[in-house]
Amino acid sequence: MIDHLATAGEIDLLAIAEVVGGLVFTKEAEREWFKRRFSMFQDILRESWVYQEIGQEFFEQGMEQGREEGRRQALQRDRQLLMNFVERHFPEMITLAKQQTEGIKDPDALQSVMLKLLNAQTIEEARKALLEVEQEHP
Repeated sequence: MIDHLATAGEIDLLAIAEVVGGLVFTKEAEREWFKRRFSMFQDILRESWVYQEIGQEFFEQGMEQGREEGRRQALQRDRQLLMNFVERHFPEMITLAKQQTEGIKDPDALQSVMLKLLNAQTIEEARKALLEVEQEHP
């Protein structure tokens, strides 16, 4: 079937056959044989609309995962910066700062808290800024 579809120039059908075959051939030995059979057609298959759509889906999924990972890392970095600041300027507030900021999932919310802490001149102002987290970002 693979040779027939390739000879007939049915690249889209060949691409679909590879996808469907991937569902059928699940044992390791079968998978290896199947991959070898299609390996010589990879350049041609990449031109198929089926491959392009599948590739686009994976690309978009990867981009979203990358954005999510970037947001997670930014949040972690900002949280660490906030904790470093509190430790240096208001060490008696470390426990409260950790409790109040652990649940924040929005980077903008965390930055808002950080700005308020940067403006705090006294420990009472810092405490107030940290306690406002619950009210503004429940």
